[in-house]
Amino acid sequence: MGEQNDSTQTPSAPGGGTAAGPSGSGAPSGSGASGASSGSGGGRSGSSQGRGRGRGRSRSRSGAGSGGQAPAGASGAAGGGSAGRGQSGRSGGGSQKGGGQKSGGQPRGRGGQGPGRPPGAPRGGAPARRPSSTGAAAPATVVPSPVVEPSLGAPLVLPTEVAANRRRVVSLCAYTALIPALLLGVLCLVGVSVVVGIVAFVAFWALAMYGLWRLAPSVALGRIGAAPVDEHDDPRLANITEGLCATFGLHMPTLHVLDDDVPNACVLGRDGRRSDLVVTSGLLRRLDPIELEGVIAHELAHVKRGDNGVSCVGVTLAMLFGGERTLRRCVGENREYRADVVGASAVRYPRGLLSALEAMTEGPPPAADSFFASPSRFGPTRWVWIDPFVGRRDEIPLPGDLDATSVRVAALGEW
Repeated sequence: MGEQNDSTQTPSAPGGGTAAGPSGSGAPSGSGASGASSGSGGGRSGSSQGRGRGRGRSRSRSGAGSGGQAPAGASGAAGGGSAGRGQSGRSGGGSQKGGGQKSGGQPRGRGGQGPGRPPGAPRGGAPARRPSSTGAAAPATVVPSPVVEPSLGAPLVLPTEVAANRRRVVSLCAYTALIPALLLGVLCLVGVSVVVGIVAFVAFWALAMYGLWRLAPSVALGRIGAAPVDEHDDPRLANITEGLCATFGLHMPTLHVLDDDVPNACVLGRDGRRSDLVVTSGLLRRLDPIELEGVIAHELAHVKRGDNGVSCVGVTLAMLFGGERTLRRCVGENREYRADVVGASAVRYPRGLLSALEAMTEGPPPAADSFFASPSRFGPTRWVWIDPFVGRRDEIPLPGDLDATSVRVAALGEW
């Protein structure tokens, strides 16, 4: 029965030993049949194992290449054909394994989407976002606006002008009181002790500063020699001055009149609350109300800026040493032109000041007994008057000097 089963199963083997057996003779012998049968059985088992492994590998990998289907070997070989088939099956499985790793020479990505996606790349082919190289945005820097000094043509008085004149007054008083205080301190230091010398220096310096600031208006007024008046003596002057004080926001100044035929005016005092307005009798007689309004507005502009305190200290120092040169250094330059601009901008008829200045320049020279004809009296006070060139019309102003009356007339004529 065993032989019958073997004989019945033999023809069914694909490429079995029966076909491979007759290498030269066409009739099989007994021993050849048994050898072929045993070789066929071994070939079947090896081929089945090779095919099973090949099928498992092909199922676990998709898209096997052509190299995975190896031929059944050289079918003309007898006996060893089955073994050859088993080896070719194993080699075919290896070729399938190699073909699963490569397809067309390129690595396969996940899900068969072609080349692998690099790490960090977005899906769907969208371009990757580049990281910002600057990081967090830097806060915007606020550039402060530059500080602009007030020009000479500004129509209003700025607080910086008032503060500058206050510092000028303090500096003038401090420098003036420094020399005598230093001398007294050195004397006390040598004669008594170091402590007494220092205390004497500081105390006398502060006392001298305060005394100079306090007494300067009285000294300057005494130098001019003007007499005080009130609203009953000259109601027109008082009314115009009071109206303009309301415009400038100032206290009513004390009115003084200098008995002189030359039309001129000035303002003295310590500050805006304690000021003194000085006009000549010739100014009150020669000017009409519009021209007088322009002159008073000019003088009140000096008070608004704080020029009157500088004028009093400067007149006091000029009386002690230096004369009009010291006064000019104390009060500074171009302040008369600055007062013209502010004063003309505050009145209803700006050309009134122009007409007043023209009347001053066209007037006759001062008489021999006039205040303005005396260098010892007029010199230390020259640069505080609205017309500092009275009696000196032939004097040529320096380049850039805007205090000259003729220059200011030409400038106001452009308005």
